[in-house]
Amino acid sequence: MNQKQLDYFIRIAELGSFRRASEALRIAQPALTRQIQRLEQDLGVQLFFRGGRGIILTNAGELLLERAQFIQRQTEQAMADVRSEGSVPRGSVSLGVPGSIANVLFKPLVETYLRLYPGVRLRLYDGVAHLRDQLLSGVLDLAILPTGRVLTEAGIGSVTLVREQVYLAGPPGEFAVGSNCMLADVVRLPLVAAGGASSMTARLEASALSVGQELEFRVETENLPVLKELIRAGIGYSVLPYCAVCGDDERGYLSLCRVEDCSLDRVLGWRTDRPLTPAVRAMVTLIREQVEKLKQQGAFGRCD
Repeated sequence: MNQKQLDYFIRIAELGSFRRASEALRIAQPALTRQIQRLEQDLGVQLFFRGGRGIILTNAGELLLERAQFIQRQTEQAMADVRSEGSVPRGSVSLGVPGSIANVLFKPLVETYLRLYPGVRLRLYDGVAHLRDQLLSGVLDLAILPTGRVLTEAGIGSVTLVREQVYLAGPPGEFAVGSNCMLADVVRLPLVAAGGASSMTARLEASALSVGQELEFRVETENLPVLKELIRAGIGYSVLPYCAVCGDDERGYLSLCRVEDCSLDRVLGWRTDRPLTPAVRAMVTLIREQVEKLKQQGAFGRCD
């Protein structure tokens, strides 16, 4: 296995076609196919399922793609660091955040970062379920996560960004302005929630257990706009951080009830088993500055 084979493999996987990859790489398709066959022989596994509708990665192929992309990114970053002699951030930065924070953070963060460091390529991810695993595997350089999902991991550094109040969101007119409730009240309601394991789900489960209640999750989705549409339609309720629902009550889109005994500590995490590049260090600094600005603007609500 060599770097050229890995580069060919990545391009085929990304484009989903040997033909399109051969055109992009400007290499004859038979020669490209032979390179992948040799790679499969060296590894002793099949990397692609080939069919009439194109190709699909096998489980082994999925694993190799994740590791190969990581190697490719590290190689690109090393070359960029050497060229700049560590003085000017270059290369790339990959950042993952929950969808709720992406709504308020990505735009000002990207605008400011690229104005300061135009030579850096940003890769942005939003979601909930896979951020921790992507940070640990090296797909992400940085991730914003709840405290409990970062500090328990060895080899992870972190800094607390903000403590955010959470709200029970319901359809329009459900709650009066300024309403308050407790988690014990929430667990008796039908719920819609972000897909995958989360610290909020864990808190709801613990609260339900303490009052002998079984949670009723009707729907799970990582798509925040879809989640809010389901709440609006009366499918169920959801406990969401303030930045996810800020202004929805004023517009009459949703109604909100402050959950008095629940908040989220947002932390920025990174791996400590390798040095942070100048581009990543600059991103850490800028994220902290931008979150503080958003906090002062009230984007995360009031959390006593």
